[in-house]
Formats: sequence, C-alpha cells, structure tokens
Amino acid sequence: MALRLPAPLTPLWPHLKVAYTRTTRIVSPFTRQLSRLRGGYLPRGSVATVDDSVADAGGRMWVARPEERVRRPVPAGEPPNHVKFVGDSELHVSRIAVAELPGARVLGPFRVVIDRRDRMIEEYGLYWGTDRWSEHQIFLHPFPEAPLEVEGSLGVLAGRGDLNYYHFLLDIFPRLALFETPGVPTPERWYVPLTQPFQREILELDGFLPRDGIVDADSSPHVRAETLIAPGMPDAHKRIPPWTVEFIRERLKPPGVELVPGRRIYVTRGRKRHNRIVRNEEAVLEMLGERGFTAVDPGALSVAEQIRMFAEAEWIVGPHGAALTNLLFASPGASVIEMFAPDYVDVSYWKLADCLPDVSYRYLLGTGPTPRPGREEVAVMNDITVDIGALERMLDSPPNR
Repeated sequence: MALRLPAPLTPLWPHLKVAYTRTTRIVSPFTRQLSRLRGGYLPRGSVATVDDSVADAGGRMWVARPEERVRRPVPAGEPPNHVKFVGDSELHVSRIAVAELPGARVLGPFRVVIDRRDRMIEEYGLYWGTDRWSEHQIFLHPFPEAPLEVEGSLGVLAGRGDLNYYHFLLDIFPRLALFETPGVPTPERWYVPLTQPFQREILELDGFLPRDGIVDADSSPHVRAETLIAPGMPDAHKRIPPWTVEFIRERLKPPGVELVPGRRIYVTRGRKRHNRIVRNEEAVLEMLGERGFTAVDPGALSVAEQIRMFAEAEWIVGPHGAALTNLLFASPGASVIEMFAPDYVDVSYWKLADCLPDVSYRYLLGTGPTPRPGREEVAVMNDITVDIGALERMLDSPPNR
C-alpha cells in the first residue's frame, strides 16, 4: 500500500517507503517499551505461524487447504519470455489454516493478529515490503486505543489490504470458504470491514451480510475476543491458488451472463501522473476506437456492473492496475492484453487469468530505457508509453489459448 502523498511527490514514495521501514525497525524496541506506560497493547514478540501460537497459548486449529504446487505456462507477450513470468511459472503455495484463539486480539488498520501472550502471529500478514515483524507500521503508534471486548466467538474477515479492491476480493472474500472447513465452529459474531462501498456490495452479492452480529472493523480497529476464529490469508503472497478464483466466480458471477461477441473494452487509469497511467492514451484510444473498443473506468461503476462488463467482454485491454481484478469474471473465449512500464512488471493478473477456462492472456511492455537490475521497487508507479504498432500487431495476431 502506498503512502498518501500529493501527486507531484508520488515518485518519491518508493524511496520514502525504504526509509520508513528502516526507521520503524530502529524505533520499534523503544515504542514497545513505551507502550507499556499506557495499556501495553503493542506486540511484545512474534511467532511465525499459528501452529506455534496454539502450541503454547492454547486454542485449536484446522488445516483448511493443504500446501500445493502451481504450474503455469509462460504467456506470450512482448518482449517474449520476460523474466518475471518465467520466474513465477512454478510456485509453492503454503497450507492455509483456521485457528480458534482464546483471548486473542486484532489491532490496527492492518489487522495484526495478536495472541493472548501478546505475540504477533506473522502468518496473518506482515506489512508489505518488510522482512521481519519489528518493521511493521503499528510500532510507529505506541498508544493504540484500548480494545473493544467481544464476548463469545468472533470470526475474522478483516485483513491486511482490505481497503483495496484486489486484496478484498483475492485475500479477504475467499476466507468465507475457509470457515466451511469441517470442524470449524460457526462464529457468533463477525469482524468485517465496511468502509468502502465495494466491500458491502460484494458481501451483499454473496448473500453473506447478516443483519445482526457484525462488528465493523473500521469503527473498532482494535478488538479482543473471548474466542477469536481467524482464517489464514488465502493469497498472502500474490500466488493466486486456483481454488480462490473458482470460489469467487461461483459465488459472485451471475448465471447466464456470457461473452458478447464484438464487445471490446479498454480499461483506463485516468490522467493523474505517476499512477501507472498511459501517457499516450489519446493515440491508443484513437487506434482502439477504430477497432470497436470503448474506454471504461470500472471504479465509476457498481461491483455488479463491473462483473457484468468484464463477463461480457470479448477483448479486454488496459494498463496494470486494480481494475483488472475483474478479470476474475471473464468468460470463455475472452482475450486480454495487459500493459506495463518496462521497469515494473507485476504478474498477478496473468496468474489470475491462467485459472480461467479458455481465456487468452498476453502482455506488452511500454517503450523506454532498459531497466536497471534492482530498480523495480522504485518504479512501481511509473507511467506507461505504449508502442502503438506493437499493440496493433498483437490485436491482429490470433491469441494463444
């Protein structure tokens, strides 16, 4: 997640994040001590997995999904056999567990799970871009408010990144499937984020949202439950196990909504600089318009409208961004072209598209200097200049299926 900076300062964000993380690691030993002066609510230690917590802090756990190995063929694209796609063509996905944790807490907007021995359970999500628990953002705030005390059992749907459309759909929503694991008790109450309209829309489309028994995770960012029932993160490392895609499609894609031949969409990211926009978008739109494409901004639509739009599209073209999460709902026969800056390539949507039946995915890197090794972290928000000729050739060539 990005720090909120004014647009002219956005290019500084990757550099500031590095400094931010290092500063947190330095000050965290002091803030943990300082926290004891008022409540002592910051974690005093950590355990890597929930197994470690249950072993000596009590509780129970169930393995909801076994570990698996996922293999994906490298997609076609320009330039071919890009190192990011080749490197992620075979991935190990760790097992996912559900745990019943007596007296455990959830703290802060990043939903840190803390057991009753005041230890952060790292399995539930370190902060992005960090290697150790002591670098987590929560240690910059030594005096969080006292927790809301919740009687009985509380099922956790809130999690790291739930304010983001991609992370809510891929990380949070599939947690509902984990609660269906045999032996896992049904929670008496649910800890659910509801600040963003899409969160409520998605849960209502699924028919999940109960009228009673909801604790709003954003109104109560710190809770302690008599019994916390916490599922693991289905997609903590953006590896996209196929079962998550199947679950989301089964629960949210309306029956009978199918591909409409000739319906072609271009997904825009607008014109705000340093936000992975397409710099020469007017030229791109002119060329695509001649081929029957319509520019769309999914963020201006309801979730149901986004689902239908992507489900009906024969062609989907756009720069890398959260709106492409809706590829989840693409129909058999659809073709996708995702565009990147040459120095930042994120292969999440290829992994997602590979889980879909008969959907063709290809990638296109923009023009610009050859990236230097190790620069990707500071290029995450770089804008894209599309090679119009290369995009035309890709549209004219038959997609691989």
